[in-house]
Formats: sequence, structure tokens, C-alpha cells
Amino acid sequence: MTLPVPGFAAHLADRPEDIALVRCRRGTSRTTTRGELVRDAHALAEKLHEAGVRPGHKAVVMTRDAHDLTALAYALGVLGAVPVLIEPRAEVGRCLEDVAPDVFIGEPLAHLGRRVLGWGRTHVRVPLVTRAAPRALGERLTVPGQRNGGPAGRPGGADPSDPPPPPDLSPPSLLSPPSLLSPPSLLSPPEALSLRPEDPEGDPLAMIAFTSGSTGRPKGAEYRHSTLAGQIAALRTLLDPRPEDVLLAGFLPIALLGPLLGPATVVPAVNHLAPARTRPEEILGPILRHRVTTILASPAVLGLLAGHCARHRLTLPTVRQILSFGAPLRTGLADALRAAVPAEAEVLSVYGATECLPVSACDDHALRAARAEPPAGQAGTCLGRPLPGVHARILDADATGLGEIAVAGPTVSPAYHARPEADAATKSVTDHGVLHRTGDLGRLDEEGRLWFLGRKAHLVTGTGFTLPTEDIEAAADTAPGVRRTALVGAGPAVYQLPVLCVEVEPSASRPEALAAVRNVLAEHPEGHRVGAVLPHRRFPVDPRHNSKIDRMRLAGWATRRLRGRLR
Repeated sequence: MTLPVPGFAAHLADRPEDIALVRCRRGTSRTTTRGELVRDAHALAEKLHEAGVRPGHKAVVMTRDAHDLTALAYALGVLGAVPVLIEPRAEVGRCLEDVAPDVFIGEPLAHLGRRVLGWGRTHVRVPLVTRAAPRALGERLTVPGQRNGGPAGRPGGADPSDPPPPPDLSPPSLLSPPSLLSPPSLLSPPEALSLRPEDPEGDPLAMIAFTSGSTGRPKGAEYRHSTLAGQIAALRTLLDPRPEDVLLAGFLPIALLGPLLGPATVVPAVNHLAPARTRPEEILGPILRHRVTTILASPAVLGLLAGHCARHRLTLPTVRQILSFGAPLRTGLADALRAAVPAEAEVLSVYGATECLPVSACDDHALRAARAEPPAGQAGTCLGRPLPGVHARILDADATGLGEIAVAGPTVSPAYHARPEADAATKSVTDHGVLHRTGDLGRLDEEGRLWFLGRKAHLVTGTGFTLPTEDIEAAADTAPGVRRTALVGAGPAVYQLPVLCVEVEPSASRPEALAAVRNVLAEHPEGHRVGAVLPHRRFPVDPRHNSKIDRMRLAGWATRRLRGRLR
């Protein structure tokens, strides 16, 4: 699926006994080898075909189980069907209207939502349930590979010094029994792993991944086989994986890519509906038990981990890389992560979006240096240089070089699914392939580094001035006692009052933190334009990473608070 076919089977069958996935929950681990994952995918492909799934069918997959998601996506790729990934808390109904899926595969809760809310009612012809559920929700699809249990030792084998794991207290309905439907030929020794589809004609559609909807209506980004291959190549460039590496996937889609990147992929029990509410122990435990070397996660999840380590004076001695995705990495969080890992470890802030991931990366040392002494004419947050093969431009730049960041290259989605108006607004063809307008404001400096100033849609427009959000926020976030800040415009466009909302650390004094923020604003060149500083208990955030601030809701809140001061 993710590599140009004959891709995933050939790639994973190269080392069939190595661990592909480790699913962690309540101190226990379930492992799947690379060879088992291939066999599971082929067995599922046969079951899906028997259920009516055909090449070209679009199949929504909604499950929180890393193995199920990965095996199902690979199986659909074997059939030439197209997996569709949708954020569970997004506007699912509108997403399904856009994509018009033939197949809906998911947990009982997802099917309940489908039936009650009418998701895809006019399109879905093949509903398949991955867990025990009433027949009315759909045909039961038993997913092989649920049977492997094991102690929480290092991937590749149990550590005999480990104590016995606690019993798994999951309700029986959450655990599928061993599959009795897998054809014996697909569960035979490794020579059966050679079964795989031929190279697809041209560059067909391989996957549709919907944006989170944090800055507007969710859109389905189309990934061709070449797009996914480009993303794999770019991530390998960032990770430079080693044979002994163990990767922790802090958000579920990375479980799809992890086995194809090479390292064993550990998937902790992150609360995927609300990542910031995950118990820190569910992240820390797998890192320590499985001697994780590489962590990929959002700032919200990394913040939980760093805070827990600081409170309990813990370190992560095996970690050599941390990659932060989903929102800018603030220097305060980078400092907290740096305190928990060995001195030689690499901490990276990775820039990209669903439509183009990854684009660039900046390590924490460069991030601090750029914040302390930015080059002349630069402001905001340094994103680093574009990765090899990725070409960045600044479109519609003003006299200072500020404009919209646009990128082209092998990691860029060529189109939105069934959204021609969105394509017309954001896509154009260049010598480097499709050029995608990101909606982000930024500049390129003389060293070829990108600088991020915020979203175009979030510009604060007052009488005679406009304020991008990122530069003021990045400065204010350094104030003692501040967890994060958000600059929003209260009131109608052109007459907006710039308001800086402040989320204070729970252990800090609110008056002292707000005073520190005002001191930062007094030193900032544009700080005098901020008309109000308002404390907020907890910012509304995006559902996927819990890291991007929902500025529309926050601006509405600020407008209500300041109604008497606005025009």
C-alpha cells in the first residue's frame, strides 16, 4: 500500500521474524511480527473480497486499534481498494458526503454513529464491524492477529527478568478470538509471503486522508502511491533508522508507516479522542519497557511526557530522537524534553500538514538560537530548511517578504477528493510537480530556512494594521508561569481589537504570569497594539493532536468578554 506495489509485502517479508508492531495497554504488550502482518493483511484481503470489496472501492476505516488499522489498510491496498481515514471528532457526515464510500469498516461505536447519525447512508453498501456487535450494525469481520499476547519486554523477545504482566482486564468484547477463517495457504511458512499484487498501472489513488478541520471544513487529501513513497523516503531521511531502533508512535496514523520505515513500532494507549487527557504513565511505561529510541508525537503528548518526567525526576536514557508534529514546538517544551534525554539526543520540530508531510525540520538548538537572535528582517518561529526534494516558495509576498508558504515535491498531495473549488484555490502545476498553498504565512531567509508567522486565516486586522499571530505568541510563551498564549481578533474585521489570551501553568500565580506577559509585550515591537490580555483556563484545541488552538471559538469567547470595548 504505502510503497509502490509490489511494496509492503516485499518490504516486510525481508525480515519476517522481526517485530513490526507492539500494542501497549495497562502494562501489557501484544506483538505482531513483520511476517505475521503480511499474512494478516493477505488473509483480510481474501475476507474483504468475499464481503464484496473490489478494486477502486473507497473504504472508510475507523478503529482505534493500531494492528487493525494497519492490517486493514494494507489489505485494502492488496485489493486495489482505497483506505479512507477520517478524524472521529471531525464533521464525519460531511466527509462521507465528499468521499461517497462504498465500504465502512469500523468498531461498533463507529457503526452506531453511522446508523444513528446517518453517515454515508446513501453510499455505503458494505458495512463491516471489527468487533462483536449486533448484526444490525454490519457483517462481522474477524481481524487476524489479535491473538498474540506477550510480556512487556523489548520488541523481539521477552526479558526474563521482567515480572509477570498483570492480567488483561479488557472486556472480552474488545478482544477478537483467534481467527479460524484464515486460509491455511496464507498462514504457512515464510515462502507464502511472496504472494503480493503486481505493480499498479500508472500511479493510482492509494489513500484518502482527511484534514483535522482545525482551520475550516475537513478536506480529503488524496495520496497516490508516489505520494506515500515520497513521505516514507522523507521520514527515513529525518529518522535515519538503525537496525536496533524502536519507534514510539504517539498518534495512530504513524502505526501505518512505522513498519515500512523499518523499526519496531510501539503504539501506546493514547486517548485518540483526546490525546491531552492520556495518562502520562501510558506513554512513559512503553518507552522504558521497550527501550524506545525514537518518539514521534504532538506537542500535547510530548508535554504530558516531559511534565511527568520533571515531576518524578525521571529520564529517558535510550531515546536518541524526538520528533514533534502537529504544531510549533515551543522552546519551553523543548527545554523540558532536553532535560529528560541524553545530551547527544536530537529534538526536532517538524513542519508539514496532511497535504504535505513532512516539509522541513528544525532542531531545538537552532530553534533557541533563532528565537534569541533572529536574522535581520525575520520574526516568528524558524521551521528549518526544506527536506531534500521539497521545494518551498513564498507567494504574494509583501515588501518585507511575508507571504503564503507554498510547497512542491514528492510528499505533496496532488488533489483534494471531490473538492474542485479547493483544488482551484490551493493547487497549481510547476516544474517540481503540484505546488500546494499551505495557508501559512512565512518568509524564507538568506540561508534558505522557512519562518512561520501564523495562519493567513488568523491574521488580526485592526484599523490601519494587521498582526500575524506567531511572532507575538512565541515571545509571550517565554514568560514565566505561562503554558501558552493565543493572539486573536475581537470584533469585526478591519476594526478588530488584538487580544492575547493566556493559559497559565496550574502551579503558577495568575497575577504574576499575566504581569510577566505584559512585560514581554512592552519589549516587543508590535506589543503596543495588543489591546487586552485575558486569562483562559484551557484553550479549545483541534481534535487530532490537541495542539492547534481553535482560534475561532477563542475569538468568540474574547469578543463576548470585551463586548463593551468593541466598535
